Amino acid sequence: METEPRETASTTISLLLRHVRLHGGDPAVREVLQRAGVTQDAATLQEASSWVSYATRIRLFEAATIVLDDPNTMFAVGADAVTGDIHPVLVQLLSMLASPSAIYRQLPRMVPKFTTTSTIDDIQVGKTTATVRYRLHEGHVPSRLDCEYAQGLFSAVPVVFGLAPARVDHPTCQSDGHDACEYVLKWSVRPHWWSWRRRKRFVEDSLSVLRDRVREVQFAAADLVSSDHVDEVLARIVDGAASAVLAPGYILVLPSDGDAAPLVRHRGLSDERSDELAGGMLRREDMGPRLLAVDIASTRKLHGFLAAVFAEGHSGMDGDRQLLEAYAGHAAAALDLFVALEESRREEARTTALLGLAHELSTSDSVEAVAGIVASALPVIVGSHTASVLIWDVQRGELRPIASEGLGASERELYLNATIRLDQTPELMGLLTRREWLLLTAEGASPALSRLLHAVGSHSVVAVPLVAGDAFMGVATVSWGSAVEAETLREAVARLEGASHQCATAMQKATLLATVRHQSQHDSLTGLPNRVLFADELDAALAACGAETMTAIVFCDLDDFKRVNDRFGHRAGDELLRQVAARLRALIGVKDTIGRLGGDEFAVVLNDVPGEESAIDTANRIVESLNRAFRVDGRDLRISASVGVSVQAGQDGHGERLLDAADSAMYSAKRTGRNQVAIAGRLTSGDSHDSLVSELSSALESGEMRLYFQPVVDISDPDRGRVVGAEALIRWEHPRLGTVVPAAFLPLAEETGMIADLDLWVVGAACAAAAGWPQPGETPLTVAVNLDAATLLDDRLFSTVRAALKRHALAPERLLLEVVESRALLDLPGIVERLVGLRRLGVRISLDDFGTGYSTLTWLSILPVDQIKIDRSFIMNIPDEASTSLVQGILALAARLDVEVIAEGVETMEQLDVLRASGCGLVQGYLFGRPKPMLEPLLQCSGHIDAVLRP
Repeated sequence: METEPRETASTTISLLLRHVRLHGGDPAVREVLQRAGVTQDAATLQEASSWVSYATRIRLFEAATIVLDDPNTMFAVGADAVTGDIHPVLVQLLSMLASPSAIYRQLPRMVPKFTTTSTIDDIQVGKTTATVRYRLHEGHVPSRLDCEYAQGLFSAVPVVFGLAPARVDHPTCQSDGHDACEYVLKWSVRPHWWSWRRRKRFVEDSLSVLRDRVREVQFAAADLVSSDHVDEVLARIVDGAASAVLAPGYILVLPSDGDAAPLVRHRGLSDERSDELAGGMLRREDMGPRLLAVDIASTRKLHGFLAAVFAEGHSGMDGDRQLLEAYAGHAAAALDLFVALEESRREEARTTALLGLAHELSTSDSVEAVAGIVASALPVIVGSHTASVLIWDVQRGELRPIASEGLGASERELYLNATIRLDQTPELMGLLTRREWLLLTAEGASPALSRLLHAVGSHSVVAVPLVAGDAFMGVATVSWGSAVEAETLREAVARLEGASHQCATAMQKATLLATVRHQSQHDSLTGLPNRVLFADELDAALAACGAETMTAIVFCDLDDFKRVNDRFGHRAGDELLRQVAARLRALIGVKDTIGRLGGDEFAVVLNDVPGEESAIDTANRIVESLNRAFRVDGRDLRISASVGVSVQAGQDGHGERLLDAADSAMYSAKRTGRNQVAIAGRLTSGDSHDSLVSELSSALESGEMRLYFQPVVDISDPDRGRVVGAEALIRWEHPRLGTVVPAAFLPLAEETGMIADLDLWVVGAACAAAAGWPQPGETPLTVAVNLDAATLLDDRLFSTVRAALKRHALAPERLLLEVVESRALLDLPGIVERLVGLRRLGVRISLDDFGTGYSTLTWLSILPVDQIKIDRSFIMNIPDEASTSLVQGILALAARLDVEVIAEGVETMEQLDVLRASGCGLVQGYLFGRPKPMLEPLLQCSGHIDAVLRP
């Protein structure tokens, strides 16, 4: 009950549960806990570090009295305190005193060991009598059961010495409205014949219990290093202190190196009180008798301080300091061992990081990805605070950071936007000429570099050149926030040089691969996509089509181009083709794709055309544009073009068939006179319902499902945009129909009960893909997955998500699970609990199609939602005043509830401008890119994004 006030120690609860177990067995104990509304088990309640509130204590007293059906239960619990298996804390306290009178005199110091809600503020003790004034503090309701327990406990003191129990008179009681309870105790000093045996047994029990206490302290300390996390180790040290000294509160303070804040852990104290005590302990101030503080020190070092904190006006008992010091000694030894284990783990982590670095670099295919992998690995390999990779721009004569690790968000942004110029940084010239590692300090660097190092908090920097063959490709750096010892520096340089060789080789390979990839997918003469890339872009465009979408192909062939080559030569022909490509680029929008398919053949994919007439209009404008004269080698050349158009209406289009239809239409244009446009007409495709259902049932097993990704773009920066994640969209790579979009088969999956299997596959595939994505920004890229209502009820969902995250080592916060707003979903049994369970994994929940359901406010008040996605139906009508006002209202509501917002379906600059002016930070839509089968093309669209944001 860590959330309860620490008002009653486990000693009292242990005495109660022992008595209940003795007279009613374990079933009676369980019934008492249930009646009292206590959720913890008996073993937890009896742990030395466990405390409960006064209210829980009274509920347990009442429950025990009812379960045992004995009105004298609580008096008997107190009276049994010194019989049978005496509680260790009572043995420790009572064994140090020689007579009942001595024990009664110590009661004011003993009481705070067990409760913080009551005080003995007056006691008169004689040889055989004692008068005790016992007062419950204000704010608590007096209980006669608590009073009876105290009477039984006080009466049992003489029994320790073989005497008869004391007789207790109770003239005044707080339960009757008096200021305090008064107890008059009388006992006989005439021993029974068996008293010497009783006293001898008690002494033997005392020694045995004290030995057990020492062993308990040793066992508690031995358990301290059974965790890999320092926070857990420190928490166990604080918890284990209760095995040595019983107190309402504890605090552990470990000073940190340099200017860093000390590590402070506490139990039973407020944060404010903990900070106050920590400051005094670090300054070695006298904190008064209520703070029993000891050093946590070994022969190797002073780790820090541990203290037991007593209630106001109270202090520790005799022997408490010795036991706490003994425990602190074991804790220091445990911390020594933890430090040694941590160093061993760091060495193991370095080895693992080096192996991982080699593996990841072998599969990286871009300079940016290589830089990000190396920068992420270097702090672990080298043992530095931060690391970075900079690339060399030979034309500008400057180094430009492209990846960093370990910096804060603002420092990282500052660093990645900086440039290190050759003419301003003499140190850079040394790296270029000597190509040897260099040690820099913020104080000793040249002015421009010094300012940069101070700005990002780096004091000492080691820079190593990245050289592949004779090519200087850049620099890898590691840095620390303070001065570095010589031994640390030597080790860092050796490790950094080894990693830099791998980095330079991988960067050189990535550069060559990028060149080869571009050459393999682009026409070398015009720079346009070649037939292979054009076909891929066409398939991707068709895969993203909606039910009402139209896609068109414009196939263009130059008329009599052979005559140009024959008359003016191939050089003139090549120049003419380059100018044709330039005119097509100027004519076709950025959302459409132009390709050179070979020879004098060009083709254009027109996405989202409003109708066949629009495609024909574009084709006619191409014909008119190419009719204008071209200036080639100082002469005017005129040509014409024959153009064919084919249109795909709706989904399930097949790229090759659409392209063949446009090609055939182009030949029709040539046959009927050239320099004109011919139409192939609309194409439709698709199989019967039953056929698709049959094939869908085996599609997953056959590996026919694919994932496409549509980027989510952060537009909060007024000058630039950046991809912060993507939504995973399933596609069916049908062996006959080509790429089939979700709208064609997901309804079938819902009808046949296969939807959950598809969703669970998407979860695993999306996590696998995201784990391999490069990380171009300071915040890891997220991936969003849509879940059907049936999937949310599937018992496999939780284990599938957890296994996918673990298998691919994906941080849970990088996965968003999208649920669609609908009344049916809210009516599903246990849906809130399921979503809460997923969030406990660290996964975020997104509410899709927001605003279209039956009650938006009901959703936000009931479901655990981290993000909402404004439905495209609202966005498409912007800048309509009503739609704009509604979107602004949703944004204001989300901001008040601290819920992230994404606007879906952004397709025009006008929509984007309104959203930015309204404060929307995240958008998604065709304006920034269509879904693609890999993320890398989405990340490479940053230039396009910036162009959109800054037209």
